[in-house]
Amino acid sequence: MNDYLNIKENKYSNDASASSFGWNFQANAGIFLFLKYIKKANKIKIESALQDIEITLENGYKVFAQAKSAQDFSACKDKKEKFKDAIISLARNPQDNNVLIYISNIPDTIASSDGAFNNKIISYNSCLSKIKEEIDEVFNSVVTYQDNQIKKIDTKMKKETEPKALKKLQSKYADACKLKEKIELFDKNSLFISVIHPYWGDSTNRYSEIEATILEFLSNIVQLSINQSICLKNKLLEHWQNQFSHDSTIKESKIIKNITKETFLWPVIIYSSANILDELSDCLSFQTDSSIDQDVQEIIDAPKTIYHERFEFSNKVLTKFKDYRQTHQGCSSKELNKQFLIHEYHSFTDEFKLLSTDNDIVEYLTKYFMHKIITNNRNIAKVFKGAEVEK
Repeated sequence: MNDYLNIKENKYSNDASASSFGWNFQANAGIFLFLKYIKKANKIKIESALQDIEITLENGYKVFAQAKSAQDFSACKDKKEKFKDAIISLARNPQDNNVLIYISNIPDTIASSDGAFNNKIISYNSCLSKIKEEIDEVFNSVVTYQDNQIKKIDTKMKKETEPKALKKLQSKYADACKLKEKIELFDKNSLFISVIHPYWGDSTNRYSEIEATILEFLSNIVQLSINQSICLKNKLLEHWQNQFSHDSTIKESKIIKNITKETFLWPVIIYSSANILDELSDCLSFQTDSSIDQDVQEIIDAPKTIYHERFEFSNKVLTKFKDYRQTHQGCSSKELNKQFLIHEYHSFTDEFKLLSTDNDIVEYLTKYFMHKIITNNRNIAKVFKGAEVEK
């Protein structure tokens, strides 16, 4: 309450931008980490039951990340305070064969690091001896803090006479002792540190390194051209930011909480393909006009429409097309695509009937997405191969 009500000045403040900044950093840190681990990753959760960011790897092990940020890190009195909080949180996670990451936007939390953690993920084991010593001191400080918390609870227990309250304190005491033990036994072989820098101010500064990570992924892993990568990065950043921010609001659920690697990567394929409405005119059973073209374009441009280009649906189209091609050998590629749309689109119209009650628009949309998936198969293969997605 005192954060919002300054009693001395008797002024009310409704500025919760620092909290919003924290959620924003968490989502972007999730994008940064998922792209860094994309070849090994299987799925990601933002704000899971176990940690701020939880990435499941293909081998079943986890990456647990505690994301801490400061809207104005230059005003931090003690840059290590957030690292100390993160240690307490990370210590609760299982450590054997897992990766535990402290990720922040605060540069030089470890003063002796001299920017060594900036826009990288560095293991404790890889740190120079002076940096390790400073990290060890932080851990010792956290143990001392936790020991003081235990002593405070113990003092309250000795003064408490009400049985119910005493039982609650005893439970709290036991939990505090267990946590202290976990901190003392923290396996630093599992500890990694990362700083996204710069990450402050407007989007120009704030997202520059996230954009750079996306560009690196597109050009080096997916192997798109640099020009194509530059054209895609802002669309992907916006989509992934919205996706991860939304995921953080979903209560833990095995069905809907996870963002799979396939779901995460699908926009790369969609946004890398060209507009193909003008290629469909001789595949439709009706004559188009500017009005229906506009209606279809508006549906296609809607953010939610990307759902209809997901891996599951695309695989159905590509499997059907493969079978169709085997029974229609001898046709040119262009003629084969056209005949497939004309003769097989009825198999896929159910996917789009919720988007419109107009049969012509449903046909138009169905054939549009079918054609887009077929012609974009090369990009699908690129993304599959680069990110090591199993078909």
